[in-house]
Amino acid sequence: MDRRAALTAKTVAMTTEPVEKLVFRLALPSIATMVISALYNMADTYFVGRLGTPATAAVGVSFSLMAMIQAVGFLCGQGAGNLVSRRLGSGMFEDAARIATTGFFASFFVGCLICAAGHVDLDFMARILGSTPTILPHAKDYLFYVLLGTPFIASSFTLNNLLRYQGSAFYGMIGMLTGAVVNIALDPVFIFTLDMGVAGAALATMLSQILSLGLLLAGTFRSGNIPIRLRNLNSPSRMFYRFRRRISSRHVPTQAGRRVNRNNPSFNIGGENETKMANERLDAVADEPT
Repeated sequence: MDRRAALTAKTVAMTTEPVEKLVFRLALPSIATMVISALYNMADTYFVGRLGTPATAAVGVSFSLMAMIQAVGFLCGQGAGNLVSRRLGSGMFEDAARIATTGFFASFFVGCLICAAGHVDLDFMARILGSTPTILPHAKDYLFYVLLGTPFIASSFTLNNLLRYQGSAFYGMIGMLTGAVVNIALDPVFIFTLDMGVAGAALATMLSQILSLGLLLAGTFRSGNIPIRLRNLNSPSRMFYRFRRRISSRHVPTQAGRRVNRNNPSFNIGGENETKMANERLDAVADEPT
């Protein structure tokens, strides 16, 4: 079965199966993935806690950065995933592939920006997160590797959401679970065996997230999923043009016309029929596939 046929069969199944069955099948892996996400921080805290209070506090102040990185991943993953699911339901598989690829690389690019901004002044980054002079050295050691892994961490969360919106929450769970298990296994090796301390915990997290990303990328090439390919990436100028066209065609003229008519009912250019037809044409343009 070729990829298009597999996508069609999966779309048919997703749109015809009972909702209760779909919710149950997709909810359990999604809940498990959220629990697994918390295991990364818990594992680091457990092993780093044996190094002393300053080291534990350093990991604690870094959690806010991890939350920001995860937020970027969820932002791109859920935003793109929502459009992907709608395109798949409409049978527009090429558009869905472009949207998924654009969302994935957008999170990777934002992660690169966060990485670069943090390494410009790591001392400032640690202080703004709440580090005191006592825990500052430990926080900088931990943040160094976390920032290096930011593009991979953010894009792995994006890819997990994209798979979930395609009805493949199980693949997302496997990728995240494998990374969490590897993180727990590597933490004591890097922290105690290699005597890397707090930096070892961060390095273990970074490597496990890279592994998760690799598994999630492999999951996109499974039958019935949308593969992430560079050739499907929309150019920035094209994305900006379509975004501007949607905003200007739907919200600006239509809402402005409605406001004029609401404020002055006697002022209705062209009559009600012409205004209604114009609004319908604008809506049709705005709803064209991206």
